Amino acid sequence: MTGQEIEKLIKLIAKLPSLGTRSARRITLQLLKKRDSLLLPLIQSLTDVANNIKTCEVCGNFDTQSPCAVCSSEIRDGSIICVVQDVADLW
Repeated sequence: MTGQEIEKLIKLIAKLPSLGTRSARRITLQLLKKRDSLLLPLIQSLTDVANNIKTCEVCGNFDTQSPCAVCSSEIRDGSIICVVQDVADLW
């Protein structure tokens, strides 16, 4: 049996696409085993993303600025529109 904190982490990881409870348990176990090299840097990265990433006011892309680097690029041709279903398609 695992603690409440670990179960909460497993449940949150299992909510990610293509991951079920078994995969989430394996990921959690690896994070805990490699706390210094995986868990703590992941926490820092997630905190940085949560605090610094914005949604582009023009296209909906994620970036540290709005408009994003794609929309504000000098080489971007503003007369051409690229329609994508999701940000993942843009990336």
